[in-house]
Amino acid sequence: MKPKLAFPIPVTPEFNPGDLPENITKFLDLRYACDSGEQVLDLYLPEEKDRREGKKFPLILYIHEGAFAFGSKRDKRAETLFEALKRGYAIASVDYRKSGEVTWPAPLYDIKTAVRFLRAHAERYALDEKKFAVWGMSAGAYYGSMAAVTNGLPGFEDPETGFGRFDSSIQAAVDLCGACSGFHLLDEMIRENGGENPTHDREDSPESILMGGPLQEIRELCRLAAPVTYVRETVPPFFIFHCIGDPVVPVQQSEKFAGALRQSVGEEKVRLVLKEGAGDHGKPDYNTREIVEEALDFLDEVFCVQKEADALPA
Repeated sequence: MKPKLAFPIPVTPEFNPGDLPENITKFLDLRYACDSGEQVLDLYLPEEKDRREGKKFPLILYIHEGAFAFGSKRDKRAETLFEALKRGYAIASVDYRKSGEVTWPAPLYDIKTAVRFLRAHAERYALDEKKFAVWGMSAGAYYGSMAAVTNGLPGFEDPETGFGRFDSSIQAAVDLCGACSGFHLLDEMIRENGGENPTHDREDSPESILMGGPLQEIRELCRLAAPVTYVRETVPPFFIFHCIGDPVVPVQQSEKFAGALRQSVGEEKVRLVLKEGAGDHGKPDYNTREIVEEALDFLDEVFCVQKEADALPA
């Protein structure tokens, strides 16, 4: 059942995998757990010639947006990531249980189970299990960031959902406008920016429904659900992008998160990109080719991926 939210959420159109170029190998609707019909993912691999050469592919796990309540692994934003296939990345786009079905932290368990599933099948799909990245926007950025900062913390995954003996760690993260410094601070930050009548604290907000109650009544739970709470020296590198005037997820969420990351892991492992302008939260400013390529360049650096043009002999 889809929850009734405080404000309407535009649904991102989906793409049809059948319309993709024939040279993209697709494995669709791979089931990584059996508790819900939502627990499936699609996997896309680079060209066959690369696989014949015995290469192992770094993986990008795309986590879709949708206010924690909606969305699909085939939303159009996932399609923009296919540029990464040309750079030798595999792409997995994951569905997860929504807030109309479960509350936090169950969707995070799903993300980590999907990672374990992919590691369990790394040899079959020629995945480099030492180079797994998460990539998400808005709700997807939140889940991806939580997965990355809680590497090795057993309280944030449920091995009983499957593949419990495999590792769920993440080696890099791309966070596009995620609320990573605390849901309970969203309205306060919006007011600091001159916003009027923010709605995150309402009991029917996306965050309140996910967390199981009005945010100001469960502030400590919100703190425990915030990625910034778990920043430490062992967290992986982060690429963070935010529009300065974002009216839904205020830019302070990313500024605070990036500041904590830099203190723990160093400036060189954190790239914060802020864009001037209001920006319609997640659309379209967060999905330009420029931003996608800048984030991919960051992952190339982290994973020491050599672009095809750079690999050619002089």
